[in-house]
Amino acid sequence: MAPERRRSANDYEQALRRQELAAGRALVQVLPAGGAAGPRELAAARRVLTQALFELRRLGRDLDQQLEQLQARQRAGRRPGEAQASRDRGQGRPLPPGELDRYEAARNAIDEVIERWEGRREQLATELERRQPGRTGGRKDAGRVSGRRGGAPARQGPPRSRRSRRSPG
Repeated sequence: MAPERRRSANDYEQALRRQELAAGRALVQVLPAGGAAGPRELAAARRVLTQALFELRRLGRDLDQQLEQLQARQRAGRRPGEAQASRDRGQGRPLPPGELDRYEAARNAIDEVIERWEGRREQLATELERRQPGRTGGRKDAGRVSGRRGGAPARQGPPRSRRSRRSPG
């Protein structure tokens, strides 16, 4: 397996912008241009944000790993004798001044976007629940029978017709 190229802080910032644009484009595709969005469109928008959050969190994890490596390099460079050992292991030269700060700023930007998107997704979920009070997002209410609406209880006595041989249930 080929060694991974180290990303710069600018690479992470560009990846964040690309993901924001991709999510924006996907939302434009699922939401109507004019008028109010219906429950189906809101659910599609929530799915788009869920996928975008997944990808953004993955970018954040990659950046966290990069930060850990850089912080280890920085600590190794401060101890006498370890700087040469880290260079011998192929970790390269010491970090330029402010480089770690740029990576941390990129991580903060990713965290801000994640927080904003999570808030939007929660708004969509709340609006969906408001518009569809009978639907609970896949959770079944205790005591309710699936597939039955608020009608009369099941009839007592024998069924009207005998069961089919094809479906024993």
